[in-house]
Amino acid sequence: MAEWLEEIDLKLAGPPISMGVRKLRGQPWLYIDEHREFELRLKAELTEAGNKEVFLARPDTKSAGDSVVALIEGTGVEIIATGAHPLERSGLSVQEDLCLIKRDDKGWKLEAASLCFPSRWRLSEKIGRNMAAVHGPVEGYKEVLEKKVTAFFDRLGPEPAWRRNWFVHPDNSLYQPDQPTGGDPVIASSDIGEKLFVRSERQTLRALDLPGWILFTIRVQQTPLKNLIDTRRDELTNWLREAPESHHRQKGLQAEQVSEILNAIT
Repeated sequence: MAEWLEEIDLKLAGPPISMGVRKLRGQPWLYIDEHREFELRLKAELTEAGNKEVFLARPDTKSAGDSVVALIEGTGVEIIATGAHPLERSGLSVQEDLCLIKRDDKGWKLEAASLCFPSRWRLSEKIGRNMAAVHGPVEGYKEVLEKKVTAFFDRLGPEPAWRRNWFVHPDNSLYQPDQPTGGDPVIASSDIGEKLFVRSERQTLRALDLPGWILFTIRVQQTPLKNLIDTRRDELTNWLREAPESHHRQKGLQAEQVSEILNAIT
């Protein structure tokens, strides 16, 4: 059973997305599990394919990339030799995707990323943009979270902080750069346990030793929806029934799909 399911936020209060950042408190910064060999092989295949958008870097990012190499090597992970940019080599050596964010007079901007497992966003559309633009499709971000995120980034230190978000998708492909045309299909109640998947991102943030730089890591973890139902049925049922539609949409659930899940579990 996926133990990380206990970390999913099913509270009803607050905006559809919140920072929810906390200290690691003994948890590992980078998370290694039984999927490591498969995921690193998939990252290499996506990179070698040449037609997948999995790495982009703006000028003057190599020094920050070297800092990332040093941090990862400090955990005992060996960095592969393949790849011209140190951030690309780092990203191909760990299960996490890696993003470099830099402060300038207009805010914090995405400067480079090794992004092999995107959750329905394209790197080329976000690179060089500030956090408000990066989170543009997220309902309530600009109104509720933009100032909080900027203030948090400004005071972030070298000790990693972490948060977790989650979605429900009918596709468990790790590489998902695009929103499905016409939206997701509605999975019937008889199939929701096996054909819907909880897709979660365990994210960490830490300041680099270079002033004005932050490393943002994204670790995608997935499991069939039946496992969330089995471990947290009552909480999930209450969230599906009571959370506003905007919260459902933020998790990838349209009203018809919410009804099918409720029909299956109640």
